[in-house]
Amino acid sequence: MKKHTILDIAKLAKVSKSTISRVINNEPGVKEETKLKILKIIEEYDYTPSKSARELRGIKINAYGVLMTRLESNSENQAVRGIIKKLYENNYDYLILENRFSIEKTKHYIEDLLKRGIDGLIIFALPNENYNFLKKIKKSVVMIGQEVEGFNSIVYDDYGAVTKILDYLWKNGKRKIAYIGIDRNDPTTGEKRYRAYEEFSKDKKMKNISYFGNFEYKSGFSLGEEAMKNDIDSIVCGTDNLALGVKEYLRQKNNKKVIVTGIGNDKLVRFLDPEHISINFSYEESGKKAVEILVDQKSDKTKNYTYNSELILENVLDNL
Repeated sequence: MKKHTILDIAKLAKVSKSTISRVINNEPGVKEETKLKILKIIEEYDYTPSKSARELRGIKINAYGVLMTRLESNSENQAVRGIIKKLYENNYDYLILENRFSIEKTKHYIEDLLKRGIDGLIIFALPNENYNFLKKIKKSVVMIGQEVEGFNSIVYDDYGAVTKILDYLWKNGKRKIAYIGIDRNDPTTGEKRYRAYEEFSKDKKMKNISYFGNFEYKSGFSLGEEAMKNDIDSIVCGTDNLALGVKEYLRQKNNKKVIVTGIGNDKLVRFLDPEHISINFSYEESGKKAVEILVDQKSDKTKNYTYNSELILENVLDNL
């Protein structure tokens, strides 16, 4: 379907482009009859984004864009749940988009959102990308997942999370601990979580047994099989999805001796295994915080907000 331009609307309404512009921006100087005619055409041909159209009817709409990296992410979904709840509480509108780790898609979506008159953005930051182009848009922006210079950011103590799990396993007599994570080049869930394992291994003079895949549980299943070729007593997984895959492999092999831990406190994993050891980051609360920061930005000064981890040991026996 053809995307209509302001010129198309002007021709259909038989007025000038400047008249259309005045109506869109709710400026004076247009007869009420003409204004109503233009608004009807705008709505009929879906030219103006819904936000602007509704505002022209006298309904003030505050709308925000949310850019996720992937819809299947447990952590991002929990954060987005908090974002939506907070936006809904304050009668804010929103649009959620997925960029699949593409900076090109991110730029395209942001350009489109700005044309729609969006009031601000919450972005799950991509690793190793430069966001300087956002400084020109003069809109409130909050980054989630990693620190981005020049913007308010919400980050998680990924390094501390893995360290907490490793300390717990070590105190419970585990000395042959493997690690299954994601891409080490990812500066958040990848690099920081693995670095905690790597430094712990060196400090304890423990053999480094590590494998890397993606976020899917199938990856955990296959890497669990690889890890079990070693003499190990426990496996620390970088995400609960990976842990779910590893647990399924061990279940099929009827192996109840190896302890498997994860990060994310995923409800599905806990339902399937009530004794699952995991880390809670209060992702939902961090999403709510992102909205608070977004709508209250009144200063040019930026700040990083760090969410610490909580070791979840529900239904876990003291003696592993």
